[in-house]
Amino acid sequence: MQIETLKNIISQNNGRITVKEAEKVGVHRMYLKKSADEGKLIRVSRGIYQTAESFEDELFNLQTQYPSGIFSYETALYLHALLERVPLCWTMTFKGSYHSEALQAKGVTVKHSSEKLYPIEIEDITTPAGNIVRAYSAERTLCEIMTAKAATDIQVCTFAFKEYSKSKSKNIPKLMELSKKFHIESKIRSYLEVLL
Repeated sequence: MQIETLKNIISQNNGRITVKEAEKVGVHRMYLKKSADEGKLIRVSRGIYQTAESFEDELFNLQTQYPSGIFSYETALYLHALLERVPLCWTMTFKGSYHSEALQAKGVTVKHSSEKLYPIEIEDITTPAGNIVRAYSAERTLCEIMTAKAATDIQVCTFAFKEYSKSKSKNIPKLMELSKKFHIESKIRSYLEVLL
């Protein structure tokens, strides 16, 4: 019974399962450890297991371990196909003054957001490996990278805006509304005037 239940969950989740998911359906976490010891599963991170055939999804693993973190800045651009390359390091935004030495040790850039701005424009997005994670919308991300605090490279900004302007899913009214919240309306307007 436990084997079939695990197989069903694993097949629905692109070859991976978390301890939380297993326990939710009555499978004890020790069964996952035993499966890993026997070589049936691989423990990729604390509380996350996958089959040997599935690809490791670092973004999914980070989201699972740090569920309050939202992928942002260049990582969000990458997930929205608004970045030319894979970012050198992943970036996650947390509410308030969240601090994690473990995240920094993994090379993840931690950003902080006010309680007022943190929940704005969070959406589910599919990683290249096919898993769902949470990231800020393309519009919010474009606004954030234009702030002085972000200090994003001009080439990254230009490419992101060019790709966004070609996108069928672009939402200019939403972008302009968010630019007011981030106090960068004139910067966004100048980019759009050139591209549209």
